[in-house]
Amino acid sequence: MCCEILLEDLADCQLFAEQVANLSTTPMAIALSGTLGAGKTQWTRFFAIALGAQPASVTSPTFMLVHEYDSQPPIYHLDAYRIGDEDEMLELGIEEMLDADAITIVEWADRFPRLLPPQTLRVHLEVGDLPTSRFARLQADGQRAKAILGELVILWSSKR
Repeated sequence: MCCEILLEDLADCQLFAEQVANLSTTPMAIALSGTLGAGKTQWTRFFAIALGAQPASVTSPTFMLVHEYDSQPPIYHLDAYRIGDEDEMLELGIEEMLDADAITIVEWADRFPRLLPPQTLRVHLEVGDLPTSRFARLQADGQRAKAILGELVILWSSKR
């Protein structure tokens, strides 16, 4: 199951991230992809804040590779951009994170698709025609992720 939505501005990005956060259950994997500057970390910030994380604590894990946010439920935020191979990803403990009673968000997840679990919501962000707009292409793997995507489609269509 997949769909594409237009995020016209930052407010749309925030609303979309909040909707996903409110529908998410644990354990859950969210695979983010898109070009540099497409808004992966900003989307994660909105998502984490919606679940109670402190705004200042939500930053790009590019150099730390993994951040854990004190939210309900907890969030693991990984950045796979600088990770060399699957073995290095496994050394970070991704399997444990994905099995935990938490939500695991992986930026640049398209680099290691085989490590993602069967229940994964994939969000690919692309810059739109305007500097503030984005396209979000969503794909759901597994029944729970498909149910979340179905609810998102309903919520997003009622937004308009």
